[in-house]
Amino acid sequence: MGLHPDLLLERNPRLVVLRISGFGQTGPYRSYGGFGTLVEAMSGYAERSGFEDREPVLPPLALADNVTGLTGAMAMMMALYHRDVKGGSGQVIDLSLLEPMYAILGPEASRYRLTGTVKKRVGSASSTSSPRNVYKTSDDRWVAMSASMPTMVARLFRAIGREDMLSDPRYSTNTERFKHRHEVDAIVGGWIRERTLDENLAFFRKHEITVGPVYNISQIVEDPHFIEREILVEVPDEELGSLPMHNIFPRFSKTPGDFYRPAPKLGEHNSEILEELGFDETARSALREEGITS
Repeated sequence: MGLHPDLLLERNPRLVVLRISGFGQTGPYRSYGGFGTLVEAMSGYAERSGFEDREPVLPPLALADNVTGLTGAMAMMMALYHRDVKGGSGQVIDLSLLEPMYAILGPEASRYRLTGTVKKRVGSASSTSSPRNVYKTSDDRWVAMSASMPTMVARLFRAIGREDMLSDPRYSTNTERFKHRHEVDAIVGGWIRERTLDENLAFFRKHEITVGPVYNISQIVEDPHFIEREILVEVPDEELGSLPMHNIFPRFSKTPGDFYRPAPKLGEHNSEILEELGFDETARSALREEGITS
């Protein structure tokens, strides 16, 4: 397309150019095709997801694309701050899908260097603390719990009538609880399994133990917190009247975001854009007749 960054910066040195590719502009993989799926596998993410006795699990959504998009937006803000506030110039940002996905996994390389071992998949449990998992309820729902802090563990064990575990060497420290996490999960999970989701949530919240329900979208759209906080909002749609979607975030106190117009239809502004590029009505009509544009 003739849009090499060097050419663009020659025309306008103040431009900030963000280049997103699968593997970056350097290195032996720079010319390889790079879908997010490949990166989610090569970054180590899939190998850490799922259960030890089953296959690695890829995320069921465009995780690498989303993580990289957020990283790219942050990088662009940094570059604009450098240009507009610090008196700098334009520049090129080289961002791959691979690096943000690898970075969010944390100190995997350091741990491998120090221990010589590769972490195993642990499902929904934590590889560093216990108890932390999802537990089934009596009404076939699921509750998520993270109670690895000493104060939280003490509240939990006392609340479910197992204060004896606090003095048991197998469960008295996080290190030992992690070694015996299957036993801890069996005890905690057994208590939870005898009660409904609502009963579990009410009980643990009363005792200030950090739990939450495992939602699907049918439960999210009816949750009072999502509704009152307007995490979900209705936006106008010409064909359907309105559609629910996530609200604008983060929430700025002085410059809050807002929905100013609906998303454009496919090709809605083709004519205006082509006119700005120098195509007269005759040329635009020819492109439409040939099926090149709508």
